[in-house]
Amino acid sequence: MSDEPTDFTPVPTSRTTGWTAQRQRKFIDILAETGCVSDAAAAVGLTPRSAYRLRLRPEAESFHRAWDAALTLASNRLLTMAYERAVYGNIRQVWQRGEVIGEERVPPDRLLMFLLRHLDPMRFGRLSGLMPADVPNPRDSARAAFSDLAEDLTDSEAEAEPLREEHFAHGLIPQFDAE
Repeated sequence: MSDEPTDFTPVPTSRTTGWTAQRQRKFIDILAETGCVSDAAAAVGLTPRSAYRLRLRPEAESFHRAWDAALTLASNRLLTMAYERAVYGNIRQVWQRGEVIGEERVPPDRLLMFLLRHLDPMRFGRLSGLMPADVPNPRDSARAAFSDLAEDLTDSEAEAEPLREEHFAHGLIPQFDAE
């Protein structure tokens, strides 16, 4: 079985209306996009309650795994949105005398602190200063892997080097001092 959420064995049903194999696959696709059971169920014309009931059926093991995989994919999308929101902030309307006179971006400090604490616990979380010397630093492996990853995104190594330099120069990819 593939890691793709739609690569699953649909739950056999006795009715041609309701949770057909086609509807099950569409539900899983929408769930992977949105992470919202209500939206996915509405997209196939059924109720969230019936989706949860289908998931709990004994013969629904494959559907259940596909559901979990879809939610994992959706959580990756949410992480991307959280990063963007942490960097660019939230838009807030500015009102004066009952009228909107503009907008401003407000940085979500709590979201930024959460992302730092949980995504880099060695520097910002509970593990800061407590890691034994023999545990590899994940930032070191990320730095080491970056060149190969950048090369994979370009047609040649010659194109990758300016990309790396530009990102380092603009602070898009932090350069860490040796710790």
